[in-house]
Amino acid sequence: MDDATARQLVRQLKIMNFWVTLFGSMIVLTLVVLGFFIFKIVTFVHSTEQKVSDLQRKTTQTLNVKDDLCKNSLLSGSGYCKK
Repeated sequence: MDDATARQLVRQLKIMNFWVTLFGSMIVLTLVVLGFFIFKIVTFVHSTEQKVSDLQRKTTQTLNVKDDLCKNSLLSGSGYCKK
């Protein structure tokens, strides 16, 4: 192999190495960013589900109108409370 061919091959390998490194770095960076966003989405959904569950539990406990009315001294003897 002569000297000119060797220099041309080395030059082409350097160019190829640059592009492989550039695209490889971009892919790794994209995966890291996507992983971060997926983590944030999962934690947001989990906290939202927890808040909705707590709100549902609180409203179930506080909006039981029949029990509140039947505990009232005026309505405790009515037919509505007796079953």
